Parts: sequence; C-alpha cells; structure tokens
Amino acid sequence: MHVLLVEDELTLASLVCEYLENQDYMPERIVVDHAMKGQQALALIEENTFDVLVLDINLPDMSGFQVCKTLRQRGINLPTIMLTARDSLDDKAQGFSAGADDYLVIPFAMAELVMRLQALQQRGKRSHQLQQGELLLAIDDHHASIAGYELSLTADEWRLLLLLVRADKVLSRHAIMLQLWPDESGTDDALKMLIHRLRKTIQKTLQQGHLAEDTVSIKSLRNVGVVLQCR
Repeated sequence: MHVLLVEDELTLASLVCEYLENQDYMPERIVVDHAMKGQQALALIEENTFDVLVLDINLPDMSGFQVCKTLRQRGINLPTIMLTARDSLDDKAQGFSAGADDYLVIPFAMAELVMRLQALQQRGKRSHQLQQGELLLAIDDHHASIAGYELSLTADEWRLLLLLVRADKVLSRHAIMLQLWPDESGTDDALKMLIHRLRKTIQKTLQQGHLAEDTVSIKSLRNVGVVLQCR
C-alpha cells in the first residue's frame, strides 16, 4: 500500500511513518511518502500513484479542505482520510463536502489509522465510472472512451471533459474557468483553445470509430455557456 501523509508537525509525521512502515503482520508492505505543504502534496499526487491520502487540515500554505477540493476538481479520486484536532460537526461536514472519505481526530490510536487505511484502500479499488450515452469515463484511471474507442486526452482536456460530464447541464464560461483555474490564472482565450482542442480530440475518435458526429459533441451557446451532448 502506497500512502501519502501530508502533515507539517514533524513529530507526529515521524511517528505515523515509522508505525505504518513497520507493520510486518500486514498482507502487504506499507510505503509512506511525506509532504509538509499542500502544494507539495498536489505536485506529488500528479507525479505518482498513491493508494490512500492521509491529510492534515492545518497546513502552512493551504488548508487540507482546499487540497482535497482541488484534487476532486482535477478529477483525482484518491481515497482521503483527514487528520485534525477539531472534532466539531461543522468541521467534519466541511471535510466531507470537500471530498474527504473519512475523518480521524487527533489524538488517535495508530491501530485504528491502519484499519481505516485498509478500508479506504479497498474502497478505492472499486470501479468508479461515469457514463453518458456512448461516452465512458473511468475516474480512477483517467481513461475515457467513446463506444470502446479510447480518447487520447491531455490532463487539461480530461479535467474539462470530466467537469462537463459531471455537470450534465449548460455551464457558463465563468463557472468553468473557476473550476479549472481556481487561482484565477485562466483566461477566456485559454478556455477557448482548450475547448477547441477537446473538440478535435473527440472528432478524431469519432472518425476512428466511424461514429456519427452527434454521438458526443460540445456545444457553445452564445451568451449562455457550454454543454456536453451525448446520445
């Protein structure tokens, strides 16, 4: 099991890493990577494959809530357990709303953490798919296909397609930009180019499979927004 621990308290992080990596009775070895900041964690997750994320809420650069929400916006469904000293119902609600799968209050028993990690790993192995018509998205694998023909997507194209499928309605350009670029770094021209590239990728796949043009299409509605249509 490959675990990413995001915790800026070095004493606690060291204890957790040492305990998890010395569980000789486990059916599989636990390997733990450690990050101290949210942005560092996001970069590691983009570059590596983890089974479970253990995420502290209070981080130096951004909250654990923000980290989790950013992952879900990017279409990354990594099973996540949040660690926090705060045990109020409102805090837990905020964590689950951000996309967390579980919540553990500090101090906690290490054995309980192990049990929760095992449960989350098994949950994460279950297939998670979205489908509209002939379009199928395998969330965990970042894999998309139309009638069995694979779409070769860039990371940004995947995020846009996932956003449109999940919305299942017309989205304003402003709403799309806020989701794709929460730091407000996106521009209208960048979004236009991204939509154009995704359309070209979809069209290429439709041609490959000798499928009708309206099998999957992205429609731009003037002064309204963008919508994905599938049949």
